Amino acid sequence: MILVRYGEIAVKRGKRREFERKLMENILAALERKGIKAKAKLIRGRILVDAPDEAAKIIAKVPGVVSVSPAKEMSYDEVPDYLREALKGFAPKSFRVETQRLDKTFLKTSVEVNREIGAFVVGEFGWKVDLENPELVVGIEIINKRAYVFFEKIKGVGGLPIGTQGKVVVLLSGGIDSPVAAFLMMKRGAEVMAVHFDQGKNARKVVENTVKILNDYSPKDIELIMENHFEILKPYVVVLNRLKMREWTCVVCKIAMLRRAAEIAKENGALGIVTGDSLGQVASQTLSNLFIETMGVRFPIHRPLLGMDKEEIVKIAREIGTYQAFLEYPYCDCPFRPERVITQGKYEEFIKILEELEKENIV
Repeated sequence: MILVRYGEIAVKRGKRREFERKLMENILAALERKGIKAKAKLIRGRILVDAPDEAAKIIAKVPGVVSVSPAKEMSYDEVPDYLREALKGFAPKSFRVETQRLDKTFLKTSVEVNREIGAFVVGEFGWKVDLENPELVVGIEIINKRAYVFFEKIKGVGGLPIGTQGKVVVLLSGGIDSPVAAFLMMKRGAEVMAVHFDQGKNARKVVENTVKILNDYSPKDIELIMENHFEILKPYVVVLNRLKMREWTCVVCKIAMLRRAAEIAKENGALGIVTGDSLGQVASQTLSNLFIETMGVRFPIHRPLLGMDKEEIVKIAREIGTYQAFLEYPYCDCPFRPERVITQGKYEEFIKILEELEKENIV
């Protein structure tokens, strides 16, 4: 039996039941994708999943889940007998009892339960009580007049259930940033589909592996669309060559990819494009260039990493597992990249490029 806790969902007035049902649905879908058939039910601020203990780590990766614990359900009177047997497999130097009483009709307070069960454990095993840094925590939650006992609390990703905030299209490269951006949008309840602009050199395999890692956080497989980077960019470069404005290539390249992503988003009912932009990190991500890229697309662009530095992004990438995939990404030297790139593009100059693109029907 797995005890699932959620946080933010509980304060969604008018939407709480809908969000709880969606979270339950996503948990069951995530388990089924791993070959585990389970049942779930809501019990006063918790979701109880009837599944083997190993399912806990899978459930912990489902957005919306704050923490999970493999637990045993029983009456409160049965707790001492259960602990007498269950604790024989432990030998901690110290312990504490941590009780949460969600059922306020239960007559004993959390403090009283802690003292009562703690005294029993001390009398039975002689272990030292340490309220600050115990080696073992005996967890008890009182819900609907039943006691749920556990010895482990696995941290979840938190956030909102996927599917409660609509769909977005993510520009997914083989780098560090964009997979983290995708994860953060999933964590906020958005369903994602990915678009990769392929430059060859086995980059496709790395991106496919990245999507597999992100799938662990999604109730269903993330759709990945592959586009040919060179075919998308070539007509834009032809125009820049004619205008003798090749230094604009990186900015215009980003616009080309965003425009194609916007087409895909409209075809699939998505409400925006997601990028891994981090302010000032590279030439195309200065504030002035981001402004121009946004104005050149006319479709909502979401940038969840905009205020993060590289260390913060790498930390999340390591935590979710996508950083390892990035290490396998082959170096792809874009043949269109000019010797000098513009870092502070002027909108007036971009208008000239935009007018020329429209003349050529490149929109």
